[in-house]
Amino acid sequence: MNPLKKLAGQTAIYGIPSILGRFLNYLLVTLHTGVLDTAEYGVYNDLFTYIAYFIMIYSFGMETTFFRFANKGNPEESYRNAGSFVFYLSTFISINLIVFSSGIAAVLGYAGKAHYIIWMAIILWIDALVAIPFARLRYENKPIRFATYRLLNILLVIALQIFLLGLCPKIYEGVLLPELKPLVDLFFQPNYGVEYIIIAILIANSLYVVFLFKSIAQISFKINWQSFKPMFWYALPITITGIAGTTNERLDIILLGDLLPEGFYPGKSSQDVQGIYGASVKLSVLMILGIQAFRFAAEPFFFSKTKDKNAPELFAKVFRYFVIAAVIIFVGVSINREFIAIQLLGKPEFREALMVVPWLLMGKLFFGVYTNFAVWFKITDKTIFGTYFTLVGAAITIAVNFVLIGKVGYMAPAYASILAYFTMASICYRYGQKYFPIPYNLKVVFLYLVAGIITVVAIDYLRLEDKAWEYGVKLAITFIIIGFIYLIERKKLLEETR
Repeated sequence: MNPLKKLAGQTAIYGIPSILGRFLNYLLVTLHTGVLDTAEYGVYNDLFTYIAYFIMIYSFGMETTFFRFANKGNPEESYRNAGSFVFYLSTFISINLIVFSSGIAAVLGYAGKAHYIIWMAIILWIDALVAIPFARLRYENKPIRFATYRLLNILLVIALQIFLLGLCPKIYEGVLLPELKPLVDLFFQPNYGVEYIIIAILIANSLYVVFLFKSIAQISFKINWQSFKPMFWYALPITITGIAGTTNERLDIILLGDLLPEGFYPGKSSQDVQGIYGASVKLSVLMILGIQAFRFAAEPFFFSKTKDKNAPELFAKVFRYFVIAAVIIFVGVSINREFIAIQLLGKPEFREALMVVPWLLMGKLFFGVYTNFAVWFKITDKTIFGTYFTLVGAAITIAVNFVLIGKVGYMAPAYASILAYFTMASICYRYGQKYFPIPYNLKVVFLYLVAGIITVVAIDYLRLEDKAWEYGVKLAITFIIIGFIYLIERKKLLEETR
C-alpha cells in the first residue's frame, strides 16, 4: 500500500476515538458549563493541569522509547523493560501522593479536599500501567483494537458524567424518576461537582486494566538493566521535553489564577477567570485532536521508514498535507467560533474570552509544525535537542505570561503560545536540516498559512443583524474554502497516493 495512504488511514483510525470522543465531550463541556459555575470550572481546569504534568513524569517518555528500541530488533525485551520501569515508578509516586495527600491538597489551595489527590493518584497509576500496552498496539499496527478500547472508555466517561452530574441531581430533588430517589439517596452527594468528573474518569479508566490484562501480565515486571540503561538515557530528555511541553500547553491556567491582579475583570475571582479561559481553550481542542491522531500514527510510521532512502521526501509530503489540514481547522473553527460556543458552552458568562480562540489555534498549529520537524532528533537518537527546544519554549511561555497577564489578561497566554511554538519550530527546523535534511516545501506551506490568517481576519469583519444568517454564511464559506483547497491539491494528491 502507498505509504501516504497507509499513514492517512491509520491517522483516521487512531483519530476516531479522540475526535469522536472529543465531539461527544463537547456535550460534557455543555454539561459542565451548565452545572458548574465559572469558579468550579476553574478548579476543574486547575486540577487537570496538574494531572497533565504528572502524566509526563509517570510515563517517563517510555512510549516513544519503546518504539525506538523495538525497531532496533528486540521488541519483547523493550516492552518488558519499558512496562516494568513505568510500573515501578508510577507505583512509587502514587503511594507518596496518597500518603501525603492532605498536605499536597493544602499547598495547592484545596485544603480539606485530600480525596482530590488520592483519586488523581489512582487515575495516574492506571494510565501509566496501560501506557506501554497501548503503545505496543500501535507498534503492532493494531489501530482497531486501540481505537475500540479508547472509544469504550470515552463512552463510559460520558455516560457516568451525564448520570452523576445531569440525572442524579434531578432524581435527588424529586424532579425526575421519583421511584429511583431512595436508591440515589444512598450514594449521591449534592455538594459534589468536580468530584463526580474525577470519579467518572476513575471508574472508566479502571476498565483499561480489564481490556489489557493479558498484555499487562506479559510485562513480567522484570528489568534487564543492561539493555534498559540506553533506554533510560533515551527517555530522560523526552520526559524533560514533555514536562516543558506541558508548561507550554497548560501552565497558562495556573498562571492566570496566580498572576492576574485582583479586580482586573470586575466581579470575577481568579478561579472564575480560570474557568472562563478554560472554556475558550476547549474550542481550540480540534487542532490538538488532529495533532494527537497524527502523532499516534506518525511515530511508528516515521521510525519504520528510517532506513528508507526516500524517507526525507516522504516526510516532506506528510508535512505538506498535515499543514493543509491544520490550516483548514484553524480557519473553520476561528470563523465559526461564536456559533460553536453557543452550542458548546452552557452559560453565556463562559463565552467572554472567545477573542483568544484564533490565537490559541494558531499557536497549536505551530505546535503541529514543530511535531513534524521533531522527527529528525527522534530517529537519529538526538532527543536531547528536543529537550533544548522545548525548554526554550517553556521559558518564553513563562516570561510572556509573567509580563503580559497583568496587562492584557486572557490574551497573554495566547500570545505566549504563538511565540513559543513558532520559536521552537524555527530552531528545530534549522538544526534538523543540519543533522537530517528533509526537503520541506516551505513556500507552499507559508502561502497556506498567510492565506488562512487573511481569511480569518477578513471574515471576522462580517457582521449581520440576523445572527442565524451570519452563522449560516460563515459555515458556507468554510465549506467553500475546503472545496477550493481540494481542487488545488486534488491532482497532486492523486499522483502521490497512486
